[in-house]
Amino acid sequence: MKGIMAKVPEQLAIDATGHSLDKGQAIRLGMLRICSVVCAFLYLGWWIAPTASATIGDLYVSDFSNGLVLKFDVAGTQSTFASGLTGPFGLAFDRGGNLFVADKNTNSVFKFTPTGTKSTFASGLNVPTALAFDAAGNLFVANFSGNAILKFAPDGSKITFASGLNNPSGLAFDVAGNLYASDYGSGKIFKFTPAGSKTMFASGLGHPEEIAFDLGGNLFVADFTTGSIFEFGSGGAMTTFASGLSGSWGIAFNSVGDLFEADSTSGMVLRFTAQGTKTTFASGIGVPTFLAFEPPTGMPLNVSTRMRVLTNDNVLIAGFIITGTDPKKVIIRGIGPSLNGVGVALSDPTLELHQGTTVITNDNWKINDQTGQSQEADIRATTIPPTNDLESALIATLVPGNYTAILAGKNGGTGVGIVEVYDLAQGANSKLANISSRGFVDTGDNVMIGGFIVGGGSGNGARVIVRAIGPSLNANGSPVPGRLADPTLELHNANGSMIVTNDNWKINDQTGQSQEADIRATTIPPTDDLESAIVATLPPDNYTAIVRGKNNTTGVGLVEVYSLQ
Repeated sequence: MKGIMAKVPEQLAIDATGHSLDKGQAIRLGMLRICSVVCAFLYLGWWIAPTASATIGDLYVSDFSNGLVLKFDVAGTQSTFASGLTGPFGLAFDRGGNLFVADKNTNSVFKFTPTGTKSTFASGLNVPTALAFDAAGNLFVANFSGNAILKFAPDGSKITFASGLNNPSGLAFDVAGNLYASDYGSGKIFKFTPAGSKTMFASGLGHPEEIAFDLGGNLFVADFTTGSIFEFGSGGAMTTFASGLSGSWGIAFNSVGDLFEADSTSGMVLRFTAQGTKTTFASGIGVPTFLAFEPPTGMPLNVSTRMRVLTNDNVLIAGFIITGTDPKKVIIRGIGPSLNGVGVALSDPTLELHQGTTVITNDNWKINDQTGQSQEADIRATTIPPTNDLESALIATLVPGNYTAILAGKNGGTGVGIVEVYDLAQGANSKLANISSRGFVDTGDNVMIGGFIVGGGSGNGARVIVRAIGPSLNANGSPVPGRLADPTLELHNANGSMIVTNDNWKINDQTGQSQEADIRATTIPPTDDLESAIVATLPPDNYTAIVRGKNNTTGVGLVEVYSLQ
């Protein structure tokens, strides 16, 4: 079976995330955990690329003694990004490319736009140290002398996420959305679920400072007093990655997996390859403390689609493209039996990954179909294994190109299923992009629902086109049997309020006037007059696109979201 990717404009940067909603409450899936509580359905989603102007891959360093944030390009050329601070510690980028800086001596967190404009995000703290953003855009602050971790929503509202700690000093999220915190005073590392449930991950350290995950999901800890960097594998076993350092404080990984360390006593930033080979990246810094790399904007984290899976051409098909230069490590899952509240779930899903003539398959996730050997340890190491033995999963490192993931029922079984693609190499110079999902659009709870998140650089939002395709669907040059004859499209905001609708793409439903010129100007208008399209400039928020058949008709449909910026 061939892929279903539509022709798309160049430089498209679209991410995808699927979530299951039960009785109006979003069930947070995998590493994204960003949901729109719009309907009691599952939806597929995209991240629209922000427009931040900072250079991807630049390293930012807090220089505590000089009150600076320094910026180094990939060649090591130094410039000053921000000055006039009085004790900069933790650094973290939001999804819009804004840099947040914890300033110890003013007990504040400052926000810098990509061009360096400064504002106060939070004040009145008690020695803020490390910063980390979750996938929903909430900022977590290690309040060192307050012995707590604070959580700030994007609007600045604050709650205490965790208390009773002993000088928390480092924060990092794993791909499943769990927060890890280094506890300087107790020499421990704690793990917090997204709901705040706490367990001890490691103990017996000296004074752990910043922590970071590598591309493979291993946790690294900078230990200030022992002058070491420790590595914890997926099972929690500790090894020494580097020793003989001088005031090891901040650590961060670049896009190719090299570890950078702020050596605070020597005034240097050191660089380690994955094999542990050490070189000096920068020297002559006052007191370097925390590090952060400018992340890829519009970085996709996961692609997920849930629909009613039928047979033959009506299985669930998700097409995606990996763009960039680096290979992308992913896990692909086919979910069915563990779904709750969906009516008849797919009892035994099978999974295929296609690229050209190459096909990788999986039936039951614990066994690798290609080798016949167990792959359970590898799947569990991702932290997001399926929860039912009959569900499917495969791990692959994919070179940039076009791919198609196909979910079907074993022996022709049918029912509601989910196909997902999770990014396990978020720092790589590549991304999941250009997402299209095709399946059978039914009625009631089984209409097609697509959720997407707009994250605009510096809050500017994004201009997008959303399309609902049916009558023009073709495969291998032939019409797709049972195509949705007349799709309709709705766009809702995060509160569930309907923003805009469209029936036939040439006419704006809201004004009754022609919108043909605007749609054609995107260069990707639908090719059938009965298909739907919406062009809108949307502020940063969560959105949901709903595709139905007009007058409760059913058929095979396609939902797409493209960035026009």
